[in-house]
Amino acid sequence: MQPNTPPRATPWQTADRVADALVAASWAVLLGLMVLLLRPPGAPAPQPETPPPAKIRVNRAAASRPAGPDFYPWVRPVPVLPAAPAAPAWTPPEKPRTGGFFTLLAAPLNDEIFNASNHGNADTFYGGDWLPENIVSRSGGAFLEVRRLAGAALPFSAGEMQSRKTYSYGRYETILQPAAGSGLVTAFFTYTGPWFGDPHDEIDIEFLGKDLTKIHFNYFRNGKTLQPATFDLPFNAGDAPHLYAFEWRPDGITWFVDGEPYYATVPGDPGLPVTAGKVMFSAWSGKPSMEGWHGKPTFPDGAGTLVNCVSFTPLGHDTPSCSDRYTKPTAGRTARTGR
Repeated sequence: MQPNTPPRATPWQTADRVADALVAASWAVLLGLMVLLLRPPGAPAPQPETPPPAKIRVNRAAASRPAGPDFYPWVRPVPVLPAAPAAPAWTPPEKPRTGGFFTLLAAPLNDEIFNASNHGNADTFYGGDWLPENIVSRSGGAFLEVRRLAGAALPFSAGEMQSRKTYSYGRYETILQPAAGSGLVTAFFTYTGPWFGDPHDEIDIEFLGKDLTKIHFNYFRNGKTLQPATFDLPFNAGDAPHLYAFEWRPDGITWFVDGEPYYATVPGDPGLPVTAGKVMFSAWSGKPSMEGWHGKPTFPDGAGTLVNCVSFTPLGHDTPSCSDRYTKPTAGRTARTGR
């Protein structure tokens, strides 16, 4: 008995199979072309799956730096240096604190800066001699009295103090309350003259006791004065001590009341004093020939001037001064006028 064997394909069957394979391949190619033609523009072509990339640590500081030039040779950028510190602000050099003086005159007859004048005035316009006993300590300062003398050659005695040394350009200050009463004169001034072997040079602040709402300024060179001035004050100077000053420079003089400038010489004034002088202050009454200026002497016996401070600061210096401790009295102010 023979085993079963598959029947052998006939030649026509073999040809049909080859044709079927070719048709199937043609359809596959056609379908592939259709897929490529119908794919949206820009769509990425399918890629084979790949494992995800390993995570890499990024130096963010380096990544934030701008990219360098892409040409050769590449030059590394110069590191930015910190800004140089700003130059310190200019400050003026410290002013010298020597050469001046400051005194409160608490013990006037033993003061280191001033001494009391002690001489007769028979041949002057003063109506009394300078007597040290007319200077007493009062209210923390020096009180200069004007006394009446019955039966004396001169009807009054007066008080004056003068510095032991002479002084030149700078600022002169005083805190004082002038004497009140007709016939009285209060003066704060620098002076030198024939008495000291010099020409008569002087700078004045003066008050007349008959009207203490006014202040008088004057100056002399070699005994001559050019432009004296009188100003109304915004207060009665006899009511309380105030700060009075003048600043003497080679090019002019300026007078001050309570720190405010009141009067100044004109530029190029040929009458400016040039000789160093003593600093003086006084309270007095004159001979009858002076009554037309300061009034009849009707003041009470013992009236006088209170001086609480005197100072001098040389030009360009910064020494202690009366203005450092001065407090302006609280009082109503009125307009001032000069004439």
